[in-house]
Amino acid sequence: MSENPTVLNSVRQALALARIGVNADNRGDYAVAIHNYREASNLLNASEDLSTLNDEHYKTMIEKSKQYLDRADMLEQLLQGQQGGATSTKENFTFVEEIPIVSSGFLDPIPAFPSYKPFWLMRVLSKTIKSGAYLTPRLYIPKSIWQQTGCKFTAVETKIKSLEVLQECLQNLKKLHIQHTPPHQSDQQQQQQQQQSHHNHSSLPFDKNNIETISKETDSFCSQLDIIQNSLHFHLSFIPEIKIEKVNEKGWATKMKKFGNSLAKGAVRLAPSSKLEGQDYIGLLNSVFEESQFLESWMNCCESIGHSSLSNRLRRVGEFFSVVICSFVMKDFTILLERYMRKSLQTFMTINKFK
Repeated sequence: MSENPTVLNSVRQALALARIGVNADNRGDYAVAIHNYREASNLLNASEDLSTLNDEHYKTMIEKSKQYLDRADMLEQLLQGQQGGATSTKENFTFVEEIPIVSSGFLDPIPAFPSYKPFWLMRVLSKTIKSGAYLTPRLYIPKSIWQQTGCKFTAVETKIKSLEVLQECLQNLKKLHIQHTPPHQSDQQQQQQQQQSHHNHSSLPFDKNNIETISKETDSFCSQLDIIQNSLHFHLSFIPEIKIEKVNEKGWATKMKKFGNSLAKGAVRLAPSSKLEGQDYIGLLNSVFEESQFLESWMNCCESIGHSSLSNRLRRVGEFFSVVICSFVMKDFTILLERYMRKSLQTFMTINKFK
């Protein structure tokens, strides 16, 4: 469908009108919502080039058109009932429209190597948090799933403290990173440049002459990850415990030990589950997802230059993000998804009462 500008333009206009309708719908301005839903439906049906679409895209556009039209008809019936005195209370139903017409073509392929998979997952989850995105070729996750309030997560205070420390550790390590990609480039262009740099030593993500310092800092970073992992293991049994070797307690080592002790001492005070207030937890998650992405380019680089010691440490980093961060994030995401689906079903059942 991307090769047909006429159809694509119609889809964009229809989605823009649908969003206006959704906003009006949610605030109870049903007359405006009805008008925009019908306009969006007409745009999707009126395109003269629908015959150029494949069966899947054609079916999707027709279904969306019918969905907008059905919602407009239902709201019209509701308005007629209110004007006729059937009810004096204005019902406000939440109707979310975030699913794009163009589907799975923009989903990044899953990496073949296990060490790269958590960074792929965090990158995709970050997109779902910021704007909504496909998690799989057939599963779209709207950003509103992450914006729910009143959810209960296990040991959320401990997770927040751990994420704050992890973010600080990443920021310190990232000081050694060299950014070659201009900020205006798209994700696809960035990935292409990373693939090219895999075979081009002149665009290394760090100074090759400073490789020993980088290796030492990465080793220290891994030690910090071990302490964070064990601190979370104390509250989340599904996270495996790491045997930590004794180290010379200077600088970050002392600070991280104090951090681990403070979390352990606070175990008794923390409830089994804690209510999420605001977006502190989700915001921190997204920050860690974004801050950690530079590590993937480091992995590519170490494999290309054949630095086995640093490669091994970075594989440990990938393992941490896989068995610790992605592990508890996906459990919490499951809670959010189930709650979202339950609430959506309740809204759907309520709407059906007015049909």
